[in-house]
Amino acid sequence: MTIVSRVNLLTIAVTALISSASPCLAQERSLDWKKLNLSSNQSQQITVLESDWNGKYMQLQPQIQDHQRKLARLLVDPKSDSLEIMATNQTLTRLKEQLRNEATTNYLRKRAILNQDQQHQLEGMMQLMISSRQQGVGSAPQAEEQGGFMNIIQKVRWAIQGHSDPPPP
Repeated sequence: MTIVSRVNLLTIAVTALISSASPCLAQERSLDWKKLNLSSNQSQQITVLESDWNGKYMQLQPQIQDHQRKLARLLVDPKSDSLEIMATNQTLTRLKEQLRNEATTNYLRKRAILNQDQQHQLEGMMQLMISSRQQGVGSAPQAEEQGGFMNIIQKVRWAIQGHSDPPPP
């Protein structure tokens, strides 16, 4: 395998590793609010909040993707400045946290619209979603939160050393 193909393969792998979705975002997107028998007023309010969320998501997600690509390029370039790598990683982390906070705020606003019975029903829906995630559906975001960055560094080192066997898990 040539050095260029190794770098290309490594860039793809690093990009995949650092581009995990937020657990909160995944949960929010898979909730079916219509199952809560919303009134027309509640439905309108939920629609407004979803529109607000979509605007914020469309603003932040491209920035996150840009910084993920930049970080991937920096990590595979042996001439990259360590401070630039750290600054890019910090910016990426801040943007992801901002998006998580926006998603959480939006969810809480939606929940506040619901009556007590609907909130109880929503709680059950969330518990089902969480238990399904714990059974393996959402392992990528958890891996990142549990030191996935160190995993990336190990895989970058492995690729730079020029191994022909598959990278470590």
